[in-house]
Amino acid sequence: MVSRPIKRSGFYPEVIAAFDKMGPETGAGMRHSPLATMYPRVNWPMLFAKIGDMERQNYDWSADVARINSPTMLVFADADAVTPAHIVEIWSLLGGGKRDAGLDGSGRPPGRLAIVPGTTHYDLLNTDAVARLVVPFLDQH
Repeated sequence: MVSRPIKRSGFYPEVIAAFDKMGPETGAGMRHSPLATMYPRVNWPMLFAKIGDMERQNYDWSADVARINSPTMLVFADADAVTPAHIVEIWSLLGGGKRDAGLDGSGRPPGRLAIVPGTTHYDLLNTDAVARLVVPFLDQH
């Protein structure tokens, strides 16, 4: 899972406020962005309207996440839109952070947590760091 909270309140308040105002006019400004050059057929106003509609919904998937029993990797930026406390909350629900792994690593949880330095929620996937971290995890499982 890359840079995603499991409940709306996991975002910083200013991110929630931006979602609350997000609509077609937000997407209209994308027409002159580098992303518009990369994806010229995207209807940016419609996309941002749909994102705003989706992100204004209140949700809390904590109980569902706690039932996941397969190894799961979490990847976040060190300057993410998701709060560090919420990242730790998710990691804990997946069994992480419960104890020391021990010298031999036998107490390690089955999943992984990665915080990518020097990145934000918005540029995390512009680096090769996520692939370098995730591919070995996927190959292992």
